[in-house]
Amino acid sequence: MTWRGLQFTGWLLTGVGALLTGCGGTVSVSPSSPVVTTPLATLPGTVLAGQHVVSGASVTLYAAGTGGNGSAAQNLLPSATITTNASGVFQIPASYTCPSDTTPLYVVARGGNPGLAAGTSNSALVLLSALGDCKNLSSLPSLVVNEVTTVAAAWALTPFAGTSANIGATATNLTGLRNAFHVAANLASEVSGTVPGSLPAGASTEVAKIDALGNALAACTYSDGGANCQPLWAAATSAGIPPTNTLDAALNIVRNPANLVSHVYNASLTQTPYQPALAASPKDWTLSLTYGKCASGCGGLSSPGDVAIDPSGNAWVANYGGGVVSEFSPWGTPAALAGYPGTGLRQSYGVSIDAQGNVWVANQQSVTAANNSHVGSVSKFSASGTELSAAGYTGGGIYYPQSIAAGSDGHIWVANYGASSATLLASDGSAVSGGGGYANSQMPFVAAVALDASHNAWFGAQGVAVRVTPTGAATSYACCNYPTGVAVDASGDVWLADYSGFSIVELDATGNTLHRFSTVAGNTAPQGIAIDGAGNVWTSNYYGDSVTEIAGSTATTISPSAGFGLDAGLSEPYGIAIDASGNLWLSNSASSTLTQLVGLASPIQTPLLGPPVRP
Repeated sequence: MTWRGLQFTGWLLTGVGALLTGCGGTVSVSPSSPVVTTPLATLPGTVLAGQHVVSGASVTLYAAGTGGNGSAAQNLLPSATITTNASGVFQIPASYTCPSDTTPLYVVARGGNPGLAAGTSNSALVLLSALGDCKNLSSLPSLVVNEVTTVAAAWALTPFAGTSANIGATATNLTGLRNAFHVAANLASEVSGTVPGSLPAGASTEVAKIDALGNALAACTYSDGGANCQPLWAAATSAGIPPTNTLDAALNIVRNPANLVSHVYNASLTQTPYQPALAASPKDWTLSLTYGKCASGCGGLSSPGDVAIDPSGNAWVANYGGGVVSEFSPWGTPAALAGYPGTGLRQSYGVSIDAQGNVWVANQQSVTAANNSHVGSVSKFSASGTELSAAGYTGGGIYYPQSIAAGSDGHIWVANYGASSATLLASDGSAVSGGGGYANSQMPFVAAVALDASHNAWFGAQGVAVRVTPTGAATSYACCNYPTGVAVDASGDVWLADYSGFSIVELDATGNTLHRFSTVAGNTAPQGIAIDGAGNVWTSNYYGDSVTEIAGSTATTISPSAGFGLDAGLSEPYGIAIDASGNLWLSNSASSTLTQLVGLASPIQTPLLGPPVRP
């Protein structure tokens, strides 16, 4: 018989539900104690190893750490741990105190007997369930800790996961951490222990792949931790060191998603409690969420172009069609069902977000142009989606603009494909670069722009990369065939996605070519490019329907020749952006959807206002 989540053990939660005593009173604290205004609740739960309840497991409730990525978490239980009973049931008392209402919490179960002979304990069993903000716990009827909740947490939270089940972030990246907990809830439900979790309308995920990963862990959890775990340990070995528990195995797999792929799949065939599972080995073990996939009312995506992430982690997308700009929450909920319409929006490719959270969109066509004398404009929207620029800004030589970038100095750079020029705008949309912009024969058909730490703009143009200073001095460097994506890393090196050259090119800050990576073998036509907090370089491969990863520090390709994400349903991915949770966001121009590759990158501070900065 097939089994999904708690269908087999539904009677357990009926019993557990009877244990729920309702919300406790508001916690009384001294002035020096954390202030928590949300009433705390007694929370029942169950630990499962596949279909089997786990008795004698030690359960701990943690508050995520704030001392950095992977920093020590805080145990909130007065008794340190709770032990599951013979039915796998535990109960978190309402006597815990959270550091704050918005502190993310999670539960870890260790050891216990998964229904084997009396006296058996599986020390390799370590399972986790991500619960989210402390203030939300009172709304949970109960919770489940099992293999698929562990997979969801491991993939979404891997940038924040350390040793010994510690999860934490820097004190300045609480937003990125909280958003990652929301993404975990998309993948699997912490209440039912089933896949998928609480997906927004128009969203989907790789259910069979998550189930297969859950099955791979179940091969070890439903055992005494001995020989039955060895196939998983061998498949999840990282840097020559095998894991010793199921949580670390999951983290090793997500951090090395192309390693020993078939071995992980084979491990998933031993125990199969989670269905539907994969019928064959996948291309890799990345996990994705796809948003905006419905006939109407899912964000207004229409031939989407570039993607930009705002300070809250929301993804904004320019659309070539539809006359709207789209906004999605960090977990894929559309902020406006049909997108935000704009008087000036028309055939938009580029989007960028300034330090104030305003959204700037490059429109290849002007909605109104006197005597047809002008083609193209730039629109500005507030963070709430209100158009601030009427029919759009057209000064400074804007002509068929393809790309746009906001700087930390408040200026906005525009790449004018039609005029082979650059436009520099002030924060109010007025032209800084003069009536004709910075026109230069050295920058033919510019298609992309990114900024360095000195506020210079680097453009990708036909056959060259061009550096333009804020005063308009331009220098071109032969580099490529036709780069459509540009990014500058923390060291000042410039990276270009050479679309028609089927390559990725690295230049130093003075324009010398350092490396060229051919993508002809699999990832043809790299379109967009982004750099994460660890300096790794990511490109969206338009015709490869994949992403390429390069380790910037060592100039080596990490991803397989065909790229990552081949199971994600990418469809001519155009724009690519990285958020403060370490997720990659890709716009699918052919299917008019948005894909989130979960936890694959190192987090960056958003919005991007030059080279990436760790949050």
